[in-house]
Amino acid sequence: MDRRLIQTAVFGSPDSDEPALCPETPDELEAFRREHTGVTIWCGTQFEGGCGRQLTTRLCTDKICHFAHYGSGGTGGPCGRKDRGKDDANHLFAKAHLKSWLRNQGIEPSSPSPNPWDLPSWSIFPTGG
Repeated sequence: MDRRLIQTAVFGSPDSDEPALCPETPDELEAFRREHTGVTIWCGTQFEGGCGRQLTTRLCTDKICHFAHYGSGGTGGPCGRKDRGKDDANHLFAKAHLKSWLRNQGIEPSSPSPNPWDLPSWSIFPTGG
């Protein structure tokens, strides 16, 4: 059984592109929980192998705090995510940063059409809008 700790997720829905990074210490996780009260966290479908199931936070004192699938106690199906560390959401953080930068320049970001740089479908630009 794969017991790697999940450090990255998305906010709001399984198909979201809004990245979430789980704080590693109990104090930081408590602050994260307060800041995101009422916001759901998901194993995003934009992660390679992401299952789309809802996640929860796990506060730990003997290892880093992390996200965990609901049903991790054996009731949920397997998740096919290949990577679960901090770098797994880099593409989502880059996309969010680019959108913010474009807005600060007075440009409303949208999907380029057609793909001007012939980027692969996993690039920072969404393919579906």
